[in-house]
Amino acid sequence: MKVLLINPPQTFYPGSDPPAGNLPLGLMYIAAVLDKAGYKVEILDAFMTNALFRKIGDATVVGMPYEVIREEIRRRKPDIVGIANPFTSQVEHAIRVADIAKEVDSNILTVVGGPHISAVPLEFMEEARSVDIAVVGEGEYTMPEIVQFYAGTRKISDVKGIVYRENDKVKQNPARPFIRNLDELPYPAYHLVNMEQYLSPRKIEYRSFKDRAISMITSRGCPFNCNFCAVHLHMGRAFRAHSAIYVVDHIEYVVDKYRVKTIFFEDDNLTFDLKRFEEICDKIIERGIRFKWETPNGIRADYLTLELLKKMKRSGCQSVFFGIESGDQYILDNVIDKRLDLKKVIEVAKMCKSVGISTAAFYIIGFPGEKKEHMLRTVELALWLKREYDVGMLLHVATPSLGTRLHRECVEKGYIERDLTPRAFAEVRQTWGMPLIRTEDFTPAEVKEIAAMAVKRYKRLLLINYFRYPGKTLRTALDQPKLIWKFIQNLKT
Repeated sequence: MKVLLINPPQTFYPGSDPPAGNLPLGLMYIAAVLDKAGYKVEILDAFMTNALFRKIGDATVVGMPYEVIREEIRRRKPDIVGIANPFTSQVEHAIRVADIAKEVDSNILTVVGGPHISAVPLEFMEEARSVDIAVVGEGEYTMPEIVQFYAGTRKISDVKGIVYRENDKVKQNPARPFIRNLDELPYPAYHLVNMEQYLSPRKIEYRSFKDRAISMITSRGCPFNCNFCAVHLHMGRAFRAHSAIYVVDHIEYVVDKYRVKTIFFEDDNLTFDLKRFEEICDKIIERGIRFKWETPNGIRADYLTLELLKKMKRSGCQSVFFGIESGDQYILDNVIDKRLDLKKVIEVAKMCKSVGISTAAFYIIGFPGEKKEHMLRTVELALWLKREYDVGMLLHVATPSLGTRLHRECVEKGYIERDLTPRAFAEVRQTWGMPLIRTEDFTPAEVKEIAAMAVKRYKRLLLINYFRYPGKTLRTALDQPKLIWKFIQNLKT
């Protein structure tokens, strides 16, 4: 029996950042568990492997053409095809790959998983007629049981955490408990992908512009309650983490075996357990593991101290991203439910600059409950932090992602401006894209205008800083020449 796991192509719309990929970690973890159990498993990354750029209307589809995916499925002859779907904006590709698998052989069992499916599993199954099973939540232990079902050694009704078809009806089984001891999991199946494709990409950059970089996840789950986030639907609310020993062994393994130079820790809460996090830093320093690391998903600024930041720097930390969200304390406390002290954020930004750790922060405007003056306070804080402590600004507009409290509120109050299509979800995350939310206090056009103003002022600050800090500019140009080129291109827009 053979399982083929597929990472589908992706669509990019006008105004999108250049395509950037990641290791398909979700599939690689599932593949590792299947491989360890003795099943034959292969991974087809149809986004990064031999990717072509094809114009369809005003959009660009990146990845293997569907006819090539069809030939790969036909050639590999899988019994089960598992398909990843990381984003709502890309769900159409997951559905099309399932269609293709059934066209090749109607006996192939098609399985799809990912955050979108976990948010709306029943709705997804109604739409995706070629999908036999949708996985809700984590897939590492669900997929082997699905294989056992296909082999006839387990009843499908006994497989927790799935939605499936039976007698032309969609049924949902009880939820699968989240994995408590993450150390039970093997490392992702690096041996089942072409690592050089990610470490030295040619057509699609990997995550950013760093050389020999990979992503790593050391923990799962989020105990916080931000109204715009749906991570708890597929990762749970309880914080679960690999032990410090597991993490550092994993780091040492990829640095030694694959000559990894940079690791992006993609955790939602890397520093939640400060004792564990500090132990990770200590062991990296003790073992003398030489690599650089960053936190592109963001960490909470209020969990950091000066001594910890110094230790982070010694262990290889180059930059940290903060999830600030709003520059108005009232909005943080009463609308977003972030419970973050902005005074602490400013203190930590100052400390980061003093120890030489680069910083950037995520901001969001356009929440129901905000007025324009609240959004302008967010912009002013972001620009002030850039001027004072060189904190990068990553400004977004509020997106009513499926499964979130924000989405429920917007639906109940009639705040959503247009149909929530995959394209709408993709475009709302772009600077030029039109926001989706309209309330009594603002229109989408007004939010867009504030965002455009903020970006224009921010670009001016960037230009000033490149001349203000020539040494840093030169280091960036030597270390990441493509980043400088991207900056120059952005100034033209």
